Amino acid sequence: MSPAVVAVGCLAAALTTVLALVRWAVWRWLAVLATLPLVVVGWLGDVAAGSMVSLVLAGLGLAVFAWRGPPPLRAAAAAAVLVALAVAAFWLLDDDPWRLGAGPWSALLPGVALALAAAAGLGRAGGSPVRWPCLVWLVVPAALLVGCDRDGLTALAWWPPAAALGLAGLLRGRRGAAASRGQVDDVDQAALDRFAADLDRPLAPVVVVIAAYNEAAGLPAVLTGLPGSACGLPLDALVVDDGSADGTAEAARASGRAHVVECRANRGQGAALRLGYRIAREHGAAYIVTTDADGQYDVADLPAVLQPILDGRADFVSGSRRLGVQENRDAVRQAGTYLFAWLTSLLVGQHLTDTSFGLRAMRADVTAVVALNQPQYQSSELLIGAISRGFRVLEVPATMHARSAGSSKKGGNLTYGMRYARVVLGTWWREGCPAPLAERAPALGHSERGGSHEVA
Repeated sequence: MSPAVVAVGCLAAALTTVLALVRWAVWRWLAVLATLPLVVVGWLGDVAAGSMVSLVLAGLGLAVFAWRGPPPLRAAAAAAVLVALAVAAFWLLDDDPWRLGAGPWSALLPGVALALAAAAGLGRAGGSPVRWPCLVWLVVPAALLVGCDRDGLTALAWWPPAAALGLAGLLRGRRGAAASRGQVDDVDQAALDRFAADLDRPLAPVVVVIAAYNEAAGLPAVLTGLPGSACGLPLDALVVDDGSADGTAEAARASGRAHVVECRANRGQGAALRLGYRIAREHGAAYIVTTDADGQYDVADLPAVLQPILDGRADFVSGSRRLGVQENRDAVRQAGTYLFAWLTSLLVGQHLTDTSFGLRAMRADVTAVVALNQPQYQSSELLIGAISRGFRVLEVPATMHARSAGSSKKGGNLTYGMRYARVVLGTWWREGCPAPLAERAPALGHSERGGSHEVA
């Protein structure tokens, strides 16, 4: 067969393989890397017609089998027919098999072991539909080795992709156990009961949730600056007092501008916001906005983060100081903003500019789906979790002022950086790096936005 035809055939088979892997949410770079051996063979061009046609037909069969996860009967039957045709084509066209030496075959064995481990349900592959294509992508090429006089072209083409899918399945076949951790503790339950007993009407469609700890000095000014409506919808403020000792709850009530829920223990901003999210969505809120109690975020930016959700363009919108204005001139914090935005973008595969901005808006049901386990540094957990669950995330320009009162509770720059990095990496790993194959696989046939269930 002419070198040009071989090159085109191998390139087409490689493209089919990449598409099948991407359908299963295998990292794109890994999908491309897995097809390089076949591309090299195509470039060298020394392949007989029988081997080439057998590769194309068998490759189509394997792709059809895996295209919709555990396949329906028709897809499995079509795949079996294509594989049978591949064997027949090999023997009808010629009997000159394409073979590798012992060294290259040995190099494929570690990948075969990865795919076998995933097919056996080891690691996070257990309970994931990724096990089926891993198994079939190993067995069919092995059968063709036997049935086509040890022709190894299909094995070279599909065993490395099976290894790539197996590796992805072992690491992210499903979410980590921490993603199912309970989201209500005794402190939460007591606060929920007290708030429900005192509430005399449903909350407004838009609720601004503010977690506050010893912020009595600055909080009233923040509450006074909040509007009574946003983007044409009524707005309520909900302050979650996280065990303050300076009269924060009393200051919030005295402002007359907020509902207040008190926690009897200080647990951290993340735990306080988690409680506020639950109260807001369970008492009537359709949209939740967060801001801080220290006046760093400009309430004039509130419509900017809310409007894209009302327009149906996003499910979660975060402000970004890098796209807007930042008054804080701490060079270390500014460098950290760039570093963590770059790191998170790399991990989740979506360009982000600011992962720790406190002014955010989201549909209320987003908070019912994303696991929120972090007591502090929760902004990245919520962001990564939302992306992992398939929600549409958008950033808009916003302003970050210098703190108006009080002091930061997040620690010094080094402490803050180390803990924030731990949360970013830990959430990415927990969520399936960033999403488990079991939820991205076409086998599910539904969107997270339409079929999500609440984390208890």
